[in-house]
Amino acid sequence: MTHVSSGTSPRLPALPAPLDLAVFRRMADMSNEAFFLADATAHLRYVNERALSLTGYERSELLGMTLFDLDPEFPPERRFAIVEAAVHGAIAPFEARTRRRDGEYVPVEVSLARIDFGGAAYLFGVVRDTTERNQIAAVQRSFARHMLENLETERQRVARELHDDVGQAVATVGVLLHTLAQTPGAVAEAMRPELHRTLATIGDMTESVARLCREYHPAELVGLGLEETLRAYVREFARRHGLPCRLSTAALAEPLSSEHELHLYRIVQETLANVARHARARQVTVRLARRDQAIVLTIHDDGVGFTPATPDSRGLGLATMRERAEIMGATLTIKSRPRRGTEVRVVLPLAATRSAPASDSAST
Repeated sequence: MTHVSSGTSPRLPALPAPLDLAVFRRMADMSNEAFFLADATAHLRYVNERALSLTGYERSELLGMTLFDLDPEFPPERRFAIVEAAVHGAIAPFEARTRRRDGEYVPVEVSLARIDFGGAAYLFGVVRDTTERNQIAAVQRSFARHMLENLETERQRVARELHDDVGQAVATVGVLLHTLAQTPGAVAEAMRPELHRTLATIGDMTESVARLCREYHPAELVGLGLEETLRAYVREFARRHGLPCRLSTAALAEPLSSEHELHLYRIVQETLANVARHARARQVTVRLARRDQAIVLTIHDDGVGFTPATPDSRGLGLATMRERAEIMGATLTIKSRPRRGTEVRVVLPLAATRSAPASDSAST
């Protein structure tokens, strides 16, 4: 009769060191990612097979090189900062390039961690070829740009049809009714109050069509620029929703491209539309300013806020806003807490280095 123990399994003895090392090497060589071990002087002491295929070097060649030989153009200040951080533990993956033996550069993502052995410190690294990932990202950016271009084209078409067809028709009806109102005996006196109310409604419709045309196609951007167009839009938004809005702008020094101006305008438009729908705010502030080498756009409300983990449920149109920011080369962040309001912030880097002082501040 065989006895079966119901307790915990007995601890198996540790693998012999040579076998443990052999298993690691086999796993490393089967990996799709390049592994390396460098000493305190950054000289490579170990590389796996993937490191050879990634760089095009023979093992004997790599083991005579340093980490810096593989990316000689990597900024020295970043080198020292990364190595210093790695000395204190694992650091977040960072983007770099690896120069192959044939001189070609390959985009990579590098992860580093410190390993102590025998009283010496080493850097263990994992290098991932990001060529395919970058290509996919480029295709996605191209698709997003194409999608937004089509969206703007469609908005222009709708705005043109609203202006040319609906707007003109409403204007014609308004002219006819105004002519009737000015013609003696054309309308019975008892009907004149109704006629004047109808004329007022026509006026409201004309204003609404004009506003929709501006929102769908902000032609003012071409003639007035971003600051004045934002000023007009924020003023109209405040009037229409009865919501105090403060617009603060600063001299931007360099003119933005029409594409950048349109994307920033659309982000403000989308954000304010969601403030009106969801925020139940008492005040909104829109700031456009120059900060060192960047233009910073901030939209802040003091409304009910939301949980950032579920922004789409609040109708923020976050995906489109992020696409616009990415196309511009900007970063977009959204900070919000329930009952603490929401802040949307866009940071658009500029090539210029000198700062421009604030020149204008207005309340609407």
